[in-house]
Amino acid sequence: MEALKTNILRWLCMSLFLTAASVVYAQNDSIDTIEPDYMGKDSTCINKVLFIGDSMTGWMAERLNAYGDINGFEVATVIWDGSTIQKWAKSSKLPDIIEETAPDAIFICLGMNELFEPNPDSKLKNYVETLKSDFGETPFLWIGPPSFPGQAQGEILNNWLEKELGEKNYFSSFNLDLSRQSKSNPHPSRKGIEEWIDNVVEWIPDNSNLQFKSLNPPGKGILSRGKYFVYKRMKENL
Repeated sequence: MEALKTNILRWLCMSLFLTAASVVYAQNDSIDTIEPDYMGKDSTCINKVLFIGDSMTGWMAERLNAYGDINGFEVATVIWDGSTIQKWAKSSKLPDIIEETAPDAIFICLGMNELFEPNPDSKLKNYVETLKSDFGETPFLWIGPPSFPGQAQGEILNNWLEKELGEKNYFSSFNLDLSRQSKSNPHPSRKGIEEWIDNVVEWIPDNSNLQFKSLNPPGKGILSRGKYFVYKRMKENL
């Protein structure tokens, strides 16, 4: 009789152990399948953007930073007034800027001052290759120049840049109908800049390799300047 009781107790203990182990296994298994929480910082997503370019870059970066304010990323900006692809490539400062700002992605707005170049492959290829080398492994998005009001030229440069950079790294702005500061001024108005960046952001998820946590739009007319903001005049060195 005592032996029977002992065996029954052993069986009960073993059953309880197996049940507890199953619960722990189930809990651990459920933990492994929980979707990640993207509300906090996530190393797989973009937390910081470096935005570089010519005189159009300022408001563009501020509109993008307004997106960042509500979607968990920030924008560092370097504007070089009147700059060209060639000037940026010839400067030795870009690698230092990239190291200093440590971006997860680089946005570029260059080409407006070379929009009418008829032979970009012979005149600009080496400079574009230099910039791509400076970017290293950092993902980038090059925002191409819009059309010049009243002028038909520019399609050659835009098509060449898209081919050279890859369609996932290049947003063509050439056919956008943007509000300008005047009928003969290529610079978009503040409203036009907002339209421009909103189009870029809408394009990103399905057409680029850039991974943001989210890209919910800020309100109309909202721009926001990031903490890192550098402006260089045309005759200044970078």
